[in-house]
Amino acid sequence: MFLTFCVSFKPFMSKRVTGFDIIPPASAILASAAGQATRNARRIYVSDLPPSANQKTVTTFFSHVMAAIGGNAAGPGDAVVSVYINHEKKFAFVEMRSVEEASNAMSLDGIIFEGVHVRVKRPSDYNPSLAAPLGPSQPNPNLNLTVVGLGLEHPFRILVSGLPYYFTEA
Repeated sequence: MFLTFCVSFKPFMSKRVTGFDIIPPASAILASAAGQATRNARRIYVSDLPPSANQKTVTTFFSHVMAAIGGNAAGPGDAVVSVYINHEKKFAFVEMRSVEEASNAMSLDGIIFEGVHVRVKRPSDYNPSLAAPLGPSQPNPNLNLTVVGLGLEHPFRILVSGLPYYFTEA
């Protein structure tokens, strides 16, 4: 004598409960991992910012300057992805679209932003040996820096920064 059992299965949860029950596609995971791997190499450190600086003005300024000098290596569009500003200490971390664009931005050290010479450097956590396989670490030598008032090498030209804002030219 054989018994036959019939079991019905209900579909598992027809309604989402949380955002954690969805598995992202593999391509999204790989893109995110690649973005995090290059993030330190895509950031620049901008210091001596004027008090009027905000995320919008920094993003607009660096995106326009990068386009003007021919430094947009990733194609047309805004070179700046994100900006973090510390207003107390007058510095910002600017994240660029690509490692090459961040390297090109290194040539902007000493540029005038809202009437103030700003310093553009690599962040302290930048590791050149880890960044080397990700893209160039030096700016493109063919950048047209003269359109933004840089690249005019003169033996008597020096950069003086970090002065209080209440000093005037008079």
